[in-house]
Amino acid sequence: MSGDSDDDDDRSEFRRAVRDAKPLARKGRRPEPPPRLPPPAPGSEGGPAAFELELTGERIEGRAPGADRRTLARLRKGEPAPGREIDLHGLRAAAAERTLAAELEAAWRAGERCLLVIHGRGLHSPGTAVLRERLPAWLAAPPHGARVLAFTSAAPRRGGGGATLVLLRRQKR
Repeated sequence: MSGDSDDDDDRSEFRRAVRDAKPLARKGRRPEPPPRLPPPAPGSEGGPAAFELELTGERIEGRAPGADRRTLARLRKGEPAPGREIDLHGLRAAAAERTLAAELEAAWRAGERCLLVIHGRGLHSPGTAVLRERLPAWLAAPPHGARVLAFTSAAPRRGGGGATLVLLRRQKR
């Protein structure tokens, strides 16, 4: 076949091109340690993470690319149990966003995996439930979007549609 002779020609040409190449010296050089934070979600380029969202009535759910449905199902059941509560109920949107960002940062640094974010149902807000509606965008915003694996509305005993469970990725150590 003519393809085999082309392959042989390519190999010979490559060998001639690299025959004088020498490996780089690695003495005294150590590879850089990997970053402590996970990289941004694929395609985000440092921008907001891309969650697969499902909004039905009062329920909100989202999962990062690569997070399987079983992880979301366990979170729906309250597994793992939340290690921190973040109460945004009654705050204006800007204050709620700042509080959420600070608490997510603190939880991440403490190595916590699951958080309960209390945002309320918006029953006393004019129009819609502002905090609940903005929460997915806040969770997706850098740097937290790369740290959030999944989120879902809490079970009724934990606040139902007025609270959201957030699962953070495991930290690489």
